[in-house]
Amino acid sequence: MPLRHSFFDDPLLRLTPPLELNDPFDSKPTKEGIGKKIKFLLDEASENGNSHTDTLNLKSIYEKDLRNGLNEFGVISLTEDPYNLVMWSHYAAQHKGIVISVRCNSSTFEYHDTLTEKCGISKKVPQRVTYTDRRPGFEMPEETIYEYFEQNFFSHFAMSKSNDWSYEKEHRYLIRLSEADVAIINARSDEWANIQTDDFKVTHLEDLKFKVEAKESSKRCLLPAFLALNGGARYVKDVTLYKRLSRNALVGVYFGCRVADHKIGQVRANIERSQYIEDSVKLYRGVVSQDRFEIDFQRLK
Repeated sequence: MPLRHSFFDDPLLRLTPPLELNDPFDSKPTKEGIGKKIKFLLDEASENGNSHTDTLNLKSIYEKDLRNGLNEFGVISLTEDPYNLVMWSHYAAQHKGIVISVRCNSSTFEYHDTLTEKCGISKKVPQRVTYTDRRPGFEMPEETIYEYFEQNFFSHFAMSKSNDWSYEKEHRYLIRLSEADVAIINARSDEWANIQTDDFKVTHLEDLKFKVEAKESSKRCLLPAFLALNGGARYVKDVTLYKRLSRNALVGVYFGCRVADHKIGQVRANIERSQYIEDSVKLYRGVVSQDRFEIDFQRLK
């Protein structure tokens, strides 16, 4: 990731909607897969005595839900290989950025939306991505088709990518957007600076950019409603949603080989004063190997 000093003040990871991922095939249910799922659902509906008209209406509803259902989720991508040179170039500002090491368990993030437990799609630990040479949908496990709910269907498409991406060795969180802890808003006017409520805090960051979060953790579930009431195209250009790492989740920071010393020093200072990060986080500096096409990482004291 790029080196953003604000991350060490408040460790936020973006919930990226599928439509904004860098792979145009990512998390896109195929016509073949949708067809198999709809056939099962319609067969079940016909056994319950639905008319032809009802069946056509159901088909339209099912197809819309299956095609767009993953848009309610955001992706947080991790890798098991923090040393890959290509990813350092693509995702870490050409070695001027960082890689963070995260403790992945059920307490990496705090959850507040009761639907997270019930929907069965979101997992509290990251899931390994499967790489294949054929788009998902042609060879679907039975449980993705023959179930009344869509949790396995959606997981099948969200966790499958082309072999071309296998070098990333990705593990990912698939989290409901309603689980967001923080929203960053690009507003159309400075009217957002005047919005303050008992439940939400609006902080001006720069220009027309504002940070919105609940004042109490018990109110975080109301963030989507707050944004809906105060948003809209008239007031907001775009909204980016984030999850906040739990205090003990960040365990290490790897600095790219092109990160200047003074920037590393500034990160140290950010960590020391952050209320969200423990000061036991380990820091490493990237150094170009003299005899291999590799980056060595040295522990900083």
